[in-house]
Amino acid sequence: MRASQKFPLTILGAVMGVSIGNMFYSQSLLPVISSAFDLPSGRVGVVPVMLQVGLLTSLVFLLPAGDLLDRRKMLRLIACGASLSAFSIVLSGDFSLLLVAFYGLGFCSLSSYILPAFVSGLVGPHERGFVIGRLLSGQFAGILLSRFFSGLMAHWFGWRSIYLMSAVLMGGVALLWPRLIPPDTESVNEPYALVISRQFSLFRRFDVLRQACASQGFQFAAFIVVWTGLSLRLANPPWSFGPAQIGAFGLVGLASITSAAWVGRMVDRFGARQVITGCSGMTLLGVIGLIVWDTSVVAILVSMCCIDFGVQGSYVANQSRVLSLDLAARSRLGALLFISAFGAAAVSGLLLVRLWPIWGWHGVLYLALGLVLLAMLSQCSGLTIARPSPSS
Repeated sequence: MRASQKFPLTILGAVMGVSIGNMFYSQSLLPVISSAFDLPSGRVGVVPVMLQVGLLTSLVFLLPAGDLLDRRKMLRLIACGASLSAFSIVLSGDFSLLLVAFYGLGFCSLSSYILPAFVSGLVGPHERGFVIGRLLSGQFAGILLSRFFSGLMAHWFGWRSIYLMSAVLMGGVALLWPRLIPPDTESVNEPYALVISRQFSLFRRFDVLRQACASQGFQFAAFIVVWTGLSLRLANPPWSFGPAQIGAFGLVGLASITSAAWVGRMVDRFGARQVITGCSGMTLLGVIGLIVWDTSVVAILVSMCCIDFGVQGSYVANQSRVLSLDLAARSRLGALLFISAFGAAAVSGLLLVRLWPIWGWHGVLYLALGLVLLAMLSQCSGLTIARPSPSS
């Protein structure tokens, strides 16, 4: 029986999209939030950093618990927490309290990182790339369409309206989880403290894991700083776009949304390493395009499409090969991959806050270029694979 017949993959992908969208609604809203709280130039960049630090905290301390607990119960509790955090954003009248609420929302945006590890253990190795690709199609849709819908909602009803809608949707997701997935019967019989302390030892155990974390960390950091910088760039002359127009740029991600399952099949057929090499090249091409043709809206759209496809395609391939390393440690392996990605994104986001008032858009682009080159270098340096892996 195919995986698509065992699980409602389309619905699960949609739920992943709704959940991960909480991490990215703010990107098209940054200029509006800055104006609402009368912030100095670049200060609003702290908002996505708080989201990333919140998620990073839960990746370190909560996601590994998925190897010990019933993941279905975890998913319900996390959805409830996300609903409460989103509602807190709606009510926040002080910027410091707003940042705390964003931290809480990031901490509870973990569903999209628990589910692939859970489902990948319920299907055969020959279907794992396809299943992960289908699930990540929904996640990519949430990442990219979230900017578009948050911009529209801000234009029509104010920037807080998207978070009110999110609070309602996440409450519904909490009620929906038991109908979508079976109870989790697999667990590791180890104390929580021991699982946490041992998870980083997996870096020493798997060369493939180190390579995947470096690749995804640097590429995702470039992805975040480019999108954050683009939002600020488009809000200023010569364009002076509003949130709806800025959010519409998220539609360039349709290519990666529709191709994620295809990328998963390419991983199953050719291996993760070849796919990552090609996708990294696409990301590099997109960043160079922004540097050379940054005054043309069409060129920006094409370049952002290349960046999005490259980063998201690498994400499919890296997650597929990491989750195949040790089925008993899937949550911890996935946690380390995501910790690398969001840790690098948080650090690069803080650099953006510092760089923007001094060097502006071009400083962000050269930072992104350096990050992508580091990602490519990590695949051919001392981190190269020394022992075979099922997916590489």
